[in-house]
Amino acid sequence: MSANTNTYNLQRVLRIRDGMAVTIGMIIGAGILRTPGLIAGYLGDPWLILGLWFFGGVVVALSTLVLAEMSAALPEAGGKYVYARHAWGDTMGFVTGWSELLVSRGFSGAAKAVAIAEYVRILTGNRGNIQIIALAVCVGFFFLHTRGLKASSQFQNITTVIKVLIVVAIAAAGIAAGDFIGFQPALTEASGPTAGLLGFALAYQSISFAYYGWEDAAKMAEEIKDPGTALPKILVGGALAVMVLYLLINVAFLGVLTPAEMAADPELIAALTISSVFGPAAGTAVTAAALIILLSSLNVNFLGLPRVAYGLAQHRLSPQAFTKVDDRGTPRNALYFISAWIGLLALSGSFVFLIRFMMTVAIAVDTMVLLGYFKLRAQRPDLERPFVMPGHPWLPAITIALYIAILAILIGTQPKMALGAGAMLSAILIGGLVTTRSRVNKSD
Repeated sequence: MSANTNTYNLQRVLRIRDGMAVTIGMIIGAGILRTPGLIAGYLGDPWLILGLWFFGGVVVALSTLVLAEMSAALPEAGGKYVYARHAWGDTMGFVTGWSELLVSRGFSGAAKAVAIAEYVRILTGNRGNIQIIALAVCVGFFFLHTRGLKASSQFQNITTVIKVLIVVAIAAAGIAAGDFIGFQPALTEASGPTAGLLGFALAYQSISFAYYGWEDAAKMAEEIKDPGTALPKILVGGALAVMVLYLLINVAFLGVLTPAEMAADPELIAALTISSVFGPAAGTAVTAAALIILLSSLNVNFLGLPRVAYGLAQHRLSPQAFTKVDDRGTPRNALYFISAWIGLLALSGSFVFLIRFMMTVAIAVDTMVLLGYFKLRAQRPDLERPFVMPGHPWLPAITIALYIAILAILIGTQPKMALGAGAMLSAILIGGLVTTRSRVNKSD
C-alpha cells in the first residue's frame, strides 16, 4: 500500500444517498438499542417516554434547519467547527472542533464500542472482558478505514440498509403482535429519585445521545457533490426519517413490555421485544442483528472524526500532520489519533457515564454554534445562502432558547457532572487561546 501523504486531496465522490446513509447510519445505533430502557426507568410513564422522544426529534429538526443554512453557505470540511470559526473566530472554532474530537465524538465512539462489547458478551455466553473487546473493536475499525473513503462508505451504505430494515422489522413485530401492556396505567410509575426534573434531565441526555449525529454529513462537505443543494436535503431528510423510526420502535417496545421490564434489561430490550412475540431463538437473532447496527453506527465515528481533525489542521488549529491525506483519500495521521483516543476511552467500560458526560459538553457547545447563525446573519449578510432557514428570526430564536433552557436544567440537576464538563471545556478553551495567540505571534 502506498503511503504518500503529501500530494492527495479530499475528493467529491459522495452523493445525496451516501450522505443520507451517513446521517441515518450515525444516528441509529447504540442510542436506540441501549437508551430506551434507561429512559423508561427515568420516566416510567409511556406517554412521557414517547413525548420526550418526540420533543427530542423536534429539537433535532429545528437544529438541522439552522445548521442546514450555515452548512450550505459554508461547505467546508469539518462541520460545526467551521461555522463556529466563521462566526466567533479561531479560538471558538478550536473549542468546537476539539470538544467534538475529544468529547462529543470521542466519548460517543467509546460508548458504542462498549455497547458492541456488551452484545458480543451476550452472544458468547458472557465470555470475555468488556474493556478488551471494546479496544479490539476500535483496532478493527482503524484497519478498515486505512482502506480509504470508498471502502468505508460502501460499508456504511450496506449496513445502513440492513439496520433500517432491522429497526422497521422490530417496530412492525411489536406493534402488530403486542397487546400494548406498556400503556396500562397501573404499570407505568416512575421510580425513586429519577422522577421529576432530574428524570427529565437524565432521560433527555439519553435521548439526545440517541439522536446525536444528525449533523455528521456536514463534516464531509468537501467530499459531497453539489454541497449547497445536497447538504440541506441530507441533513433535514435524515433527521426526519430517524425521528419517525424512533417513535415507531418505542411504541413497539411498549407494545410488549412494561416500562419496568424495559428498564430491567436495557441491553436486551430489542431481543426481549422479539422474544415476547416469536420466542427465544428470534430474540437471539435480533441480538446478532443489533450488533450489526452498532457496528454501522461506530463506523461513522471513524469516518467523520478524522475529517474534523483535517479541517482543524487546514486552519492551523490542530497539528499540520493531520492535513496529510494518503492515496486512498484517508487523513491517515488524523485516523491514527482518533483511533487511539476512542480506544483509550473505551477502556472505561461505562456506557452510561460516557453518554451523560458527552451530552453535557455537546449541548453546551451546540448552543454556542447555533448562536453563530445570528452572528453570521449580522456580520455576513451578503454571504450566498443556497438554503435559507424558514421562519427567520423567530424559529431559530426558539431553537436556541430551547437549548439554553435544556442546558440550565442539566446544570441545575447534575452539578458535579456540569463541573466536570465545564473543566473539560475550560481546558480546551485555554488550549485554543494559546494556539491562536501563538499563531498570531508567528505571523508577526
